Amino acid sequence: MNLRTSPPVRLGRYDVRARIADGGMAVLYVGRVANAQARPWNPNSHGGEAGELVALKVIKDEFGRNRDFVTMFLDEAKITVRLRHPNIVRVHELGVDGARLFLVMELLFGQSLWNVWDACRERHIRLRYDMIAWIGARVAEGLHYAHEFRDERGEPLQIVHRDVNATNIFLTFDGQVKIIDFGLAKAANRSSKTAAGVIKGKLAYMAPEQAVGGAIDRRTDIFALATSLWELSTDKRLFKGADEVETLRRVHAAEVPNPLELVEGYPPALWAVLKRALARDPSRRHANALELGQELDACARLEGRPLGHAPIANVMRNLFADESLRQKSWFEEASTVAQAIEVPPLYPGNAPIDLPPPRAQAAPRGATVRMSAAEIPPGPFFAASPQRPVSSPPLPHGTPVGAGPAPGSSLESAPTRVTIMPYGTRRSASTVAAFVVLGLSVLIAAAAAVRWLVH
Repeated sequence: MNLRTSPPVRLGRYDVRARIADGGMAVLYVGRVANAQARPWNPNSHGGEAGELVALKVIKDEFGRNRDFVTMFLDEAKITVRLRHPNIVRVHELGVDGARLFLVMELLFGQSLWNVWDACRERHIRLRYDMIAWIGARVAEGLHYAHEFRDERGEPLQIVHRDVNATNIFLTFDGQVKIIDFGLAKAANRSSKTAAGVIKGKLAYMAPEQAVGGAIDRRTDIFALATSLWELSTDKRLFKGADEVETLRRVHAAEVPNPLELVEGYPPALWAVLKRALARDPSRRHANALELGQELDACARLEGRPLGHAPIANVMRNLFADESLRQKSWFEEASTVAQAIEVPPLYPGNAPIDLPPPRAQAAPRGATVRMSAAEIPPGPFFAASPQRPVSSPPLPHGTPVGAGPAPGSSLESAPTRVTIMPYGTRRSASTVAAFVVLGLSVLIAAAAAVRWLVH
């Protein structure tokens, strides 16, 4: 590992030890609470003790001069610094150093659920259904806490995450489940407001009402979580199309294939829960995420096997044995050496916007961890990768709804967050493309109105 000769950069009371990732709006660093004597890295620290490591999410200079981006960053801080739940990444404080704004967060040690899914596909295996349900229940509990959160006057903040998907669900190497990245969250106390006609989030995980710029609430997050769990449990993409227009059309139609017909042995109880959560009409979904979590926990218990942090930790050790040791080595060095160090991209804490997937890094995970289905036999944590019925051969990705890559093939890049802007803003080529998607959503809504008037 090459060490820099220059001293570490200082942000407030934190030494910047290493750059973790460079996203669209922010840069993520490993930071250390400054003191005269460094302390060994402690993955269970709360980020306040001298010498302890934290994650620093620093707004980029070019965005730090933009009032709209600064307001968005401050809004994220307003929401996240108050939230204290075991299934939500902890944000310690908002920091200011001169003209620089940064968030100080717990440094998570693990991988996103998207990377877990990708690692399973590389090995032709999948997570057990009861584990998927248990993970989903923990996410639902964290979401319910955020949805119910009230300010110091007892007024509900009406928080909606708006970006729930496998890239924003994080599994630590000790088996914890964390929701990350509230950067797009909607809340009553936000200074920045989403203009009419603006759609924010990842298209393939939006609820139908969100995709056409309609009113959203907690049930929008419920739909997004259920979409992620449907994909993970069937090993297929649900609404992802060949392009954004096709994806939006599928999201608006909300036609969900029956996994009992796609995957042999799929649990009917799990499908019953997900079918309700994926209802096109929000009033037919679970009333709140706590209710969804309770039903998922009931599904998880049906198989009668032990569940909790320990089994998840065992999964992570099996999938990422070398990666776990490598991350620990990086963080320990960052907490003890005198100079800042170079760290390959990871996914700790709250990942910046548009962060590329870790498997695109210079030293890919698969280079050091190779396990076949035979090496991780079907059993306590994994099962053979689900297959389509013999009469239905694998189809190319993005053809019919629910189709995906053949089991065992690598996932495409992690889903990209989309913000669709109304006219009157500065437009780039990507924004012009987004207008096409917005126009389609308007046409869909208009067609629905015409059908209603005719009938």
